[in-house]
This record gives sequence, C-alpha cells and structure tokens, in this order.
Amino acid sequence: MKIKYLEIKNYKQFKDLTLDLTYPQGHEKAGEPLDKICIIGQSGTGKTNLLDIIKSQMNTSSVKTRFTQNEDLQNEKIYFSEAEKDLNQKQNSIQIPKEDQKIIDDLEKESYKLLARDGGNYGISNFEHNMLHDAINSIKNKYQASFIKQLQMPSHVINIDSSAWLILEKKVENYDEERLKHMDKLSNKLLNLDNYEKKDFQREMQEWEAQNENIVENIANKLNTILRFFNLELTKIDENQQSYNALTIKDLSNDTIIDYDNLSTGTKNLIATFIPLKIHTPKDSIILIDEPENSFYPDIQGKLTELYMEVGENNQLIMATHSPLIASSFEPWEVVELKFDSNNQVYREKYYEGENHIDNYTLDPRLLTWTGILTNIFDLKEDSNFTFREKKLMEYASLKAEIKTIENPEEKEKKFKELMKLSKLLGLSN
Repeated sequence: MKIKYLEIKNYKQFKDLTLDLTYPQGHEKAGEPLDKICIIGQSGTGKTNLLDIIKSQMNTSSVKTRFTQNEDLQNEKIYFSEAEKDLNQKQNSIQIPKEDQKIIDDLEKESYKLLARDGGNYGISNFEHNMLHDAINSIKNKYQASFIKQLQMPSHVINIDSSAWLILEKKVENYDEERLKHMDKLSNKLLNLDNYEKKDFQREMQEWEAQNENIVENIANKLNTILRFFNLELTKIDENQQSYNALTIKDLSNDTIIDYDNLSTGTKNLIATFIPLKIHTPKDSIILIDEPENSFYPDIQGKLTELYMEVGENNQLIMATHSPLIASSFEPWEVVELKFDSNNQVYREKYYEGENHIDNYTLDPRLLTWTGILTNIFDLKEDSNFTFREKKLMEYASLKAEIKTIENPEEKEKKFKELMKLSKLLGLSN
C-alpha cells in the first residue's frame, strides 16, 4: 500500500490542500506513488498533523485518499512510532500464515503460564501480560488489511514499542529450530550418501542461511552502520531479553561495554525506533517517522533515510523533519514543503515551472550547498549570521587599511597577524 494522492478540505489548519504524491512525468516511475516523502515547512503548517491524518484520519469526510494496493493485501499496514492502539478487530476474518500463527500460539502459551502462576489474577503481573498481548496484537494487526478494506477503513497502525522483543524471541526460536532441522537433514545425507561430501553440506547450509533471515545478525549489521559513527558497536542481541537494557553495546575507543542507560539520547532514539521496526519486517506498508533527526549530530542525519528505507520490502517512507540534511537526501519531487500564503492558508510550494515534469524542476536539494538549502528551501533570509559577520567584515577592512599606514615593522607585523586570524575566521583564507 502506498499513498498517491491526498485532498484535505476544512480539516484542522488545512482549508484546501491537494498533494500529488506520485513521480512526475519524465521519470522512469512516472505516475507511480513515491517510495519516500519528506515533509518540511514553516512552524504551524501542519507537518506532524499530516502524519496523523495518514495514520488515523484518512476515513474522515474532510480527507480524500487514493492508494495503490498490491494483490496480496495481507502485509499492508501503517507503522508509526508511539502510535495509539486501536484493537477493534474481527479475529475470525483474519488469515494468518502458519509461521506467524506459531509465534502467536507460543506467546499465548506464555500468557496462560503467567495466568496460572498468578492464580488467575492478571493484576499481579499486569505489565508482563500487557507486553504479551501487545506482541500478539502487533502480529494479528499485520493481516487485517483485506478485512479493513471491506469496511472502508484505513489499514491498521502497528505500535512500535518494546513488545516487539517478544516477537523477536519467537522469531529467533523458530529460526534456530528450522536451522537445526536442516542441519540434521544434511548430516544424515553426509553419513548415508557416498557421493555427498562435506563441501556439499557447507554449500547447502549457506544456501539455506541466504534464504532464511537471521534477524538478530541483520539488525546488528544494519544498526552498526550508524552506531560506528558514535564509536559504538552492537555486539549481541539476546533473544530472551525484554528491554533495551540487556543489549551488549561496546565502546570501540576502549573496548568496554556501555549500559544502555548511559547512551546518548540520539543513540537511544535510533535503537528504540529501528530495532522494533526491523523486528516487524514491514512489507508493502507505510512507515511514518516524525522528526527522525532529534538528538543527532549533522553527520548522522543524512544517513537516516537510507537506513529506514532498508528495514523492509516495498514500503513507503514518510518523514516530517526540520533538518536540511535529511531533506538533502530526497529528490525534489519527494519533498512536500508546506507554507502559508498571504491569506494564512497552507499550500505546497512548487519546485517546478509549467507542467510537473522532471525537466521543469528548478530546485533540487541534493545539488545545493548547505547554505543553499537553508536559503532556497528552508527560507532563511540571510546566508549567514549577517549582522555579526557584517561588523567583523568592517573590522577586517579597517584593519587592512590601517596596516598600510603603519611604518613601525613590529607593530605592522602584529596587526598583520590579527588580520590573518580574522581572515581565517571569516573564511576569506585557508
């Protein structure tokens, strides 16, 4: 499922807003829904509200939405960090594949064990029960799309939270179980077939591992592409853990293990969003992320888009951001810039002239300098801290003129050193 078109009339701050979210003419995907979308704009224009509309308000009379949908609707869903739960579902109408049904059955068994342990009283370990039920519902919600479509409702929102750890535990158990079965099968061939050699065993095991995701290894590999910029490495994910505190994270500068609670806010934000999302393995879905740049240094921000594009298969990533660096990773037709017009109404700024064709775009954030993005797209009126810089430029000009009038060599050299220092600070010399 991907959104192609949004029309909003008289809803919150949107009086009459139409968004075409397809590739322009001249693009190889012309007319198809955008794979990724970056929402930017002035404060108050409704960036976060747009995410909320997509998340939960698409069925209102004020919002018209057009989707493309695949023939297989089972995987269609919307992922949103800290999404509110709406568990109104008809379980008998949901068709769940056997591998995920097995995970649900295992989680329900855990719930029954807790109930028996607590003498039938859910109140004693309410947190544990809620975690189990959230994990069960997260899986069931993935397969509601075809039923929800019949009811003319938007696809369900998946809650990205710590309940994903329980799903991870069952996925790892199933992976280990199937891997062991395959090894036993190949071991029997090695023992009983004369023409079956050790190299054949290794080749078939490698083929099996390539076709079956080792989710723990996959999470660590993807996450470490970013964590290494913090001089950190995720070295171990224990499938039995039920919180981030049990992660084994190494400080590469001194090879010590760091407690999760001692990590930076940005690192925690990344882990708490990426790991649950990767555990859910979204496919044919919409992924909504609000302000992904929070607590990240600029050199990391530009890498987040690629990271979240790789969490699943054939998803539509929609980010709302204030970051010029994140915006610079999007094609111009993927940027939705919201502005107020002269009547204080919200509209989308066009980056093209004439018809919507790739050759008619006059702004491309990927080709601009950081200064250019700030002035041409994020609408800064000046290309620097102009007032302070202007004073220093005048000081530089005065000092340069003064040096020409000084005859004393020592004083002239002293002033020249001041001039060179100021020149370097102003970026006028290397």
